[in-house]
Amino acid sequence: MQNDDLPQVTAIEQRWPYLSKWGEEGYRTVLSNPRIYTCLVAEDANAGSSPVIAGFAILALLIDHCELCNLVVPPEYISKRVGHLLLQQCIEVSHHFGASQIFLEVRQSNLRAIHFYEKNGFQIASERRNYYRDPPEDAWVMERRITRD
Repeated sequence: MQNDDLPQVTAIEQRWPYLSKWGEEGYRTVLSNPRIYTCLVAEDANAGSSPVIAGFAILALLIDHCELCNLVVPPEYISKRVGHLLLQQCIEVSHHFGASQIFLEVRQSNLRAIHFYEKNGFQIASERRNYYRDPPEDAWVMERRITRD
């Protein structure tokens, strides 16, 4: 992800009403802190003269684990493996930095995302009450261990 990507990234973010909105300033903040954040985009090079962002992910690299802060795919790219490929890249980055686990939070009502993460080796570890706003909702904390080769 680069600053030039932010208009497309925030446009994708706006397409999901329940998503916590970071806005351009939030993404600029994470881009300016590459020691902590890895910011990935998936591009659809076949979409026209300039690449179209087909999804993005933000991964926080913490002391001994990683947190998947955001993984967002626009509706037209769901079921086209974009989310899977972004998640696999996040797992590879986590492995590269020696993290033992990846954590994430997901709205308890987001059954599609919960199923997607379970299918990719995550499991529900705990609950965070009143974690989300607009609308208010509890979150599941999900985790996946990073296996060593």
